[in-house]
Amino acid sequence: MKITFISVGSVKKACVKEGVDEYLRRIRKYSPVESVEVKEESSSPKTPREGILKKEGERILARLKKGDYVVVLADNGKEFTSFAFSSFIEEFKDSGKKHLCFITGGAFGLHKDVHESADMVLSLSRMTLPHDLARLVLTEQVYRAFTIMRNEPYSH
Repeated sequence: MKITFISVGSVKKACVKEGVDEYLRRIRKYSPVESVEVKEESSSPKTPREGILKKEGERILARLKKGDYVVVLADNGKEFTSFAFSSFIEEFKDSGKKHLCFITGGAFGLHKDVHESADMVLSLSRMTLPHDLARLVLTEQVYRAFTIMRNEPYSH
């Protein structure tokens, strides 16, 4: 099983980028993983939001392949405990499916076409998180899921 994190734009805050990079490094002990950043569309107050989302969405969809299991992050998605999320990843791995893709939108969220491509919509919290922080929380939870699966102590 391979895990791909597809995100709009790059992480802006150095402390968050360091955290994301650290959890990606830790995940690699358990599974091939990659982080893909698609270009964030430039905008101004006059730029229609729908146009921004459409262009970013096209970039995301171009990265997906047939057979990918797509999980889109949104505040209205399914919520898991860490243990239940670990079970989801373990069941996915055991199902024989090969590629798990997590998609995090940019400042304006994700286009409806991206949502429609999803096999699952996942919420990390009922609260809205900045997209950079959502990436950090997601990578940390994927790492935690692997430690739970293997009954390993969680190391900070």
